[in-house]
Amino acid sequence: MYTTRTFNATNGTLVIFLATAAFAAGPSTGPVTIEGGSASFETTTNVPGIEVKGTSSSLSGTASVSHEQAGLSVEQIHIVLPVKSLATGMKVRDEHMRKYIFTTAEGQVPDMEFSADKVACKTSSAPDDFVCQVTGNLSIRGQARPFATTLTVKEQSSTFRASGEGLVKLGDYGIPIPKQFGVSTSNEVKLKLAFAAKLTTTSGNTQSASAGGAR
Repeated sequence: MYTTRTFNATNGTLVIFLATAAFAAGPSTGPVTIEGGSASFETTTNVPGIEVKGTSSSLSGTASVSHEQAGLSVEQIHIVLPVKSLATGMKVRDEHMRKYIFTTAEGQVPDMEFSADKVACKTSSAPDDFVCQVTGNLSIRGQARPFATTLTVKEQSSTFRASGEGLVKLGDYGIPIPKQFGVSTSNEVKLKLAFAAKLTTTSGNTQSASAGGAR
């Protein structure tokens, strides 16, 4: 004959602890990979009503994500945007942009890169929604300068979909204001990002990861 067990405070505390530990080590913890995310930029000009815009769908990167009590912790962030993938919709303007904004004195065209050691993301309006205050270094022409953005992140199974924007000042990189046909751009460029980072899964000795742009 079975005896009735008493569920006391000690048992309750143990259950809560185990549940918390299971959540923290859940399936959405570990390295993530970004493939095919999008980036866009826009800036005003000295001519009213005329703006310069460009896009790329070649954003890629890696990071490590873990759950914490207050939200997410994202570490070892490294994002790359190939300069040659940026397009404004006009071939002459694209060539002008790469020559005067992204080409170094040595004639090299290094990719744009962003890196950050650690970012804390707080839970937002829903348990799977987060807001991340991101601060790191953005490299243009191989020169790293501080860059900050606020990302809104939604977790869906093993995928994190994120979007945000930040401001880049050309003068911080020693880049003169571009001019073409009497039209000059602003020193400030708004940079927007949208991507999906998918948890890297391991099967045996083989790692596989894939992620598309944010939808």
